[in-house]
Amino acid sequence: MGEIFYSYLGNIMAEYKLNTQEYDDPDLIVAYHSEINGKFQKAIENYKIVLEKFPDSGTIYRHMGNIYYRLGNLSEAVPCLEKAVELLPDYASARYELGLAYYRQARLKDAFGCMESVLDLDPDYLMANYYAGIFYYHYGQLFRAKSHFTQLTQKNPEFIIAFFHLGVTNLRLGYYSEAIDNFNTLIRLNPDNASAFALLGDAYSNLNMVNEAKISYNKALELDPDDNKARRGLSGLVDHDDESKD
Repeated sequence: MGEIFYSYLGNIMAEYKLNTQEYDDPDLIVAYHSEINGKFQKAIENYKIVLEKFPDSGTIYRHMGNIYYRLGNLSEAVPCLEKAVELLPDYASARYELGLAYYRQARLKDAFGCMESVLDLDPDYLMANYYAGIFYYHYGQLFRAKSHFTQLTQKNPEFIIAFFHLGVTNLRLGYYSEAIDNFNTLIRLNPDNASAFALLGDAYSNLNMVNEAKISYNKALELDPDDNKARRGLSGLVDHDDESKD
């Protein structure tokens, strides 16, 4: 989560150039070097000094929010990111990061709103599509989740995990043929994914394609002998065969 959430540190200085006066501030330079070296408390102290001089700097609030998030301090991270969004309303990354912080606070409605607003600003923001799908999935809004995962696979066909979540969503919706296509695509991109084979077995099983289900479950167990999902699925097929014989 941390790597996905936090923007690449190599871009931090470029972002500070949004305000040349801030960029030249010596306390900001100290804060910057402290941040990239993992000295987060020192960075926060210096960012607070910078904010006393530049109280309307959304960029500084954003990076303070990021640091608090990385430290697991959501009660401080959220207000900083909210302030960053207030000061930089068209800055998609700040809204995205605020959405993740809301999600960790279980504020799902707020998290949804942030991700949708990110996509309004930038429809090609891939991670916003991904997390919007995740949020809607866990909230039970499966058709909206499917829409976001579908858009993600279309915009970036190599976004492997999107095919996984799209397949799982289609399974829950009962779209088993679509799920089979999703998991086969995932397996083509990542042939050693035991979970994909187990879920593919579930999709085949729901369509009563017993032989295909057996092959998929056995392949999952070949890749991961501890895959209990595949083991249960295979056992269910065996039990079904026994009942049919009776």
